[in-house]
Amino acid sequence: MLGVLFAGFHRVPYPYVHPPAGTAAYNANYGPNGIGGRYPSNKEDQGNSLTIGVADEHIGVVVGRGGRNILEISQASGARVKISDRGDFMSGTTNRKVTITGSLRAIRTAETMINQKVAAVMER
Repeated sequence: MLGVLFAGFHRVPYPYVHPPAGTAAYNANYGPNGIGGRYPSNKEDQGNSLTIGVADEHIGVVVGRGGRNILEISQASGARVKISDRGDFMSGTTNRKVTITGSLRAIRTAETMINQKVAAVMER
């Protein structure tokens, strides 16, 4: 249903469409405080981090093709997962550093998911 026509660029009119009745006054992708994200940020939940080691030869299964696995882990757990650069190993090992940041529950969930992916590859 079209509302009022406004004059656009070079006076070419463009339609203004009224939103359906009952829609929220703000974009659903933003929290009530207007900041990006669906929920307000809870800083105390984001201050936790854990660094674990993953064997360099298994880091590919954690990342996944095109980053799919690491994205899935982040989205499912709510944690931020960062993997060290090539050649940046945990002291005295050939294990890459995997830093997980978020709430304690998110960290625990992400760590479990990472360990499951690595264990599945080691069983082959």
